[in-house]
Parts: sequence; C-alpha cells; structure tokens
Amino acid sequence: MKERLLLILMILSTLVIFGFNGDLQYFYGYNFSEDASTTISGLKTNITFENSLDTLYYKLSLDLFKLKNGKTNFDFDSSNYSIFLPSKMYLIKPNVPWMLYVLNEAYADIYFDEATVRFGRFILNNGSSTLYSPSVLLSAHDGLNPFENYKTLPVEGININGYLGDYVYDLTVIPETYDNIPDFVLYPKTINENIILENAATLTYQFTESKKEVEKATEDLIAQLTNAGLDQNTITAMLADPESLKNAGLTEEQIYQVYAGQTLMTLPSTYEVNIITAEATDIDELNVKNMNYAAKVSFNVLGYDLKMGFVHDHYHFMVPEEININYSDDGTGISNTVMYRPARNSVTLDVQGISNFFDSISYHGEAAFIMPEKNYVTVNTNYYVPNTSKPTETILTKDSTEVEIFDKYYVKVIGGIEYTKGEDFTLGIEGFNGLPTEELKDHISFGGDVYIKAKYSNISIEGLGLAAFSKINGEYKPGYMTNLKITYSGIDNFEPSMQLKYAYAEGDDHSLKSMEELNSISLNIKIYF
Repeated sequence: MKERLLLILMILSTLVIFGFNGDLQYFYGYNFSEDASTTISGLKTNITFENSLDTLYYKLSLDLFKLKNGKTNFDFDSSNYSIFLPSKMYLIKPNVPWMLYVLNEAYADIYFDEATVRFGRFILNNGSSTLYSPSVLLSAHDGLNPFENYKTLPVEGININGYLGDYVYDLTVIPETYDNIPDFVLYPKTINENIILENAATLTYQFTESKKEVEKATEDLIAQLTNAGLDQNTITAMLADPESLKNAGLTEEQIYQVYAGQTLMTLPSTYEVNIITAEATDIDELNVKNMNYAAKVSFNVLGYDLKMGFVHDHYHFMVPEEININYSDDGTGISNTVMYRPARNSVTLDVQGISNFFDSISYHGEAAFIMPEKNYVTVNTNYYVPNTSKPTETILTKDSTEVEIFDKYYVKVIGGIEYTKGEDFTLGIEGFNGLPTEELKDHISFGGDVYIKAKYSNISIEGLGLAAFSKINGEYKPGYMTNLKITYSGIDNFEPSMQLKYAYAEGDDHSLKSMEELNSISLNIKIYF
C-alpha cells in the first residue's frame, strides 16, 4: 500500500513539474500454445514526462500494466519471481532493474560544447540490425513481455558521447549487471542439472564397465584353477579366502587384485543425485571488479558508417562456478552448486551504408567477438572406491574435473540487405549466427529472417518470418517463428490492430522453444495522449 501511495504521489508531483505524453494499450487474445490454450488480456499505459532547460534535459518514463491469463491475474512485482521458477531449488534472486515494469527511464542530459553527459536510468540504443543487436551487450532483455518483442531493459549508469574531429566517441559505465528474462531461470537450472546427470551417468558407466572386467577376470581365474585340476568346491573356498590362492601359485600382486575386485563388486553399479541445493556468490556487490563498461568510436569509410568498440561486461544470467557432489556408499548423492555471473570481454562492430549501384538498397551488419574470462565449471566428485592400502575396505576419493560451458571465444553476427521505397514499403533479409539468448558451447544457432513493412492508405502491415537451426545432440534441428501485425491508423491518436505470434521448435532444447509459450492471436487497441 505504501509503495502504491508513493508511486501515485510521484506521478502527481511530476505532472506539475514536467510536460507529459504517453499511450494506453489494451489487448485481448487467445493463447493457443500447447501448455496454455486459454484467453489472455492485458492493459498497459506508458507515461513520459520530460523538460529541457538551457543546457539540461531530463526525462521520466513510467510503464504501468496488468495481465490476466485465464482466471489468473499477474502483478509483475520485481521482488517476487515465484511465478517464473520451476521449483524452490532455484530461488536464487536474480538481479533485475528495481520496479522493473514501472520505472522505465529516469535520466538527465547535460550538454557541453562537444559532448553530452547522461546519467541515471536509461535504455541503450540498438544497432543497425532489425532482428536484434549483437553489438549491444550491456543491456538485458525480456523475452516474455507480451507488449514488446524482446523488450530492452534499462541500465543504470553514466554515458558520455561527443566529437573528436571526424570521430564520434561513446563511453558507458554501468555499475550493475541485470539479468535476462527468462534466462535467469533457464540457464542455471539447465546447466546445473545437465552436468549433474552427466556426472552420475559417467560414474554409473565406469563402475558397470569395471565390474564387467572383474567378472571376466574371475571367470578366467576359475578356468585357470580348473585346468590346474582343482574341483569347484576347492575353487569356491579359495575365492572366499584369497590368501589361500598362494597354494595355487598366485603372486601377492594377483591376490591383491582379487581382493580389490571383490571389494569393487560390493559398491553400487548405479549412481544418482537425489538432493540438489544451490547458492550464489555475492557477485552483485558494488565494486570495480563487478562493473561493466563500453568504449566505442564511430567514423565513416568510403561512405559506410562504422562503429567499433570494446566491451567488458558480465553475462545476463548465472551459471555454476563450482559443483560439489557427494555420493554415499549406496550410490545416492547430494550436490551443492555455487552460482555466479561470469565476466567477458568483447570486440564489437556495427556497419551500415547505402548501395552505390542500386537505388533504395542499403546494407547493415553487426558482430561481437566474445571472449569469456572463464569458460568452465569445476566439478568436485566424492565417491567410494577400493582402498589401495587395504583392498578389503573402501575409501572416499575425490575427483575434480573442468566442464566447459562456453567456448574459449565465439562470434555472434548478423548481416542484411534492405530495400526501401519512400516511407510506405520496406523489405529486408538477414542472416545470423547466434540468436539473442544463445551463449553456451555448441549451442549457437544459424539461420535467417525476412521482414516487411508496408503501408497502403490507412492500413499498415508488419511481418517477420524466421528460421533457426540449433545443434541438439550433435544434429541441427529447425525452429520457426513468425509475427504478423495489421494496423489501422485512419483515426487520430487511435490505432486498432490484429496480431499473430507463432513459434515452433523441434526439441525441448531448441532456442526457440520458450517462444512457443507466446503463440497467440490478439486484438490490440492503442491510444496516444
């Protein structure tokens, strides 16, 4: 109640100080995804307050909305993430902007002769590409927002841009890293549990194969003793007391192997982790190590606008830093995972220009060469094996391995060509390596998209079709996505529209699988004020 009252007072006070504008948006539709199949509705208003003085400009932007899915209302409170989380096991609070869906921007610009300083909370500009901007790394995104496709979340920090002769520079410093939605749930859960399952499967395989070797060695020994003229009862008695095998000519080393083999056979053949716990390091503490920054410079070469930059930031999701797995002597295990948000260094490029040979044709492209500072997870495994000093007993041993989750370096790139005819028609084609949410080793998709924007009289059409091929279990599986929107703009400040969203992916591990949850057809009404 206090928070709502504070918000109302803040809005009323700013109405007096600022000039304001905004919009009101309502949609009603049917979600036909496999897990939903229900009606959905939502109401959103954006209110923007802004003012400028001689050398100062300031802006405040608020987003207020409510969703209804079937009979369930969702108030998106940034302190409650239980609606997103599959289990209490991963109730590690993500780092998302305060009042995520309320305070959109709140910043001030100070103008100097050849530079502008912006500080506060603001949304970074995208690059030249249409699908997404791989060269803009500091911003987190919301992939589940029903009002905006892949909504760019704000950052909080300082931006300085200005001119140095023919060059334009842009410097950004962001103290905190915010998390992608829904990546903050999907990545830590998927990576952690996949590594744990692989660990248990590896131990199961190793002990199963080792026991097969013991069984084969025992069969060979029985055959050797039988050929020496010993009867079955004598052989059985000797195997029950391996020291007596000295009488059959076996060496101390061979007898040791018999003891060790028999002890190995008492250990479990199947391993399984049935208790999983997780915690996070305090990586969001405000200090120099956890800061993010980008330095970019823009210039023109042969008629093409180039922007090159260096970015040091952190991934917008947590991953395991260390996994400790302890197996008991019956093969059941308990794991504890320490999560963290890894850092990365990147070199970025954004280029765009107009064709010198064909009218109305332009080119654009963006790329990021990404180098994670650490690309692996340390997995410590404790389990029982035969004691080398006392082969009749077992002892707890520890193995440490490094499981790679990122490539040492990788490239995400998108490039396209666009045809434009005035303001009424645009057709573009893009190819890409890597979708927005893809960062992990062997999980970078490739594909392409086609988009169109057309206007005839008061009717506007926007469409996007995308095909992506993700590597799943060594094979590339296709996924498809399409968005279609038809808008009528014949009434001042009033825009009704119809929208279709559809996605399909082969395999639950495909990068577009989560987009299936947004499959819907809806009626939208937008009013500007």
